[in-house]
Amino acid sequence: MSRLQKSAWVNLIGTAVCVIVAGALFSFLSARNVKGVAHLFICIVVGSLTGLGVFLLSRKKGIEAGFDEREKMIYRRAFIWAAYVLTLFLASACIIPFFILGGQTRIPVYILPALFLGGLFVAQFVHSTAILIQCSLEAEDE
Repeated sequence: MSRLQKSAWVNLIGTAVCVIVAGALFSFLSARNVKGVAHLFICIVVGSLTGLGVFLLSRKKGIEAGFDEREKMIYRRAFIWAAYVLTLFLASACIIPFFILGGQTRIPVYILPALFLGGLFVAQFVHSTAILIQCSLEAEDE
């Protein structure tokens, strides 16, 4: 297993842990009827600290340091896919509610950071998954 694949697995597991922790905390605080910004802020802080911990543990050098040309190309293609998915996610998160709810409906402000962070989690998941898929496809070809 290459360094790129190990990094992708660590990022994938870290993303999954962040989503699970933030989701569990969000559902716990929602069940206790904590209002709006308070429970979203707590979820964002816990999710961000978990993500920061995983990021600091997995990064000792630069992102592409030590990669060969094939791994750099895989990393760049995966980044392009993640950028496409992030753009589609954020665009659909903005446009779909407009058509469903109409232009006069008010959406709570704390939904915006939740959509943004959700988009980042989705993009990181796609990036790591794309790396693993590309590496496995190249291993089959050899």
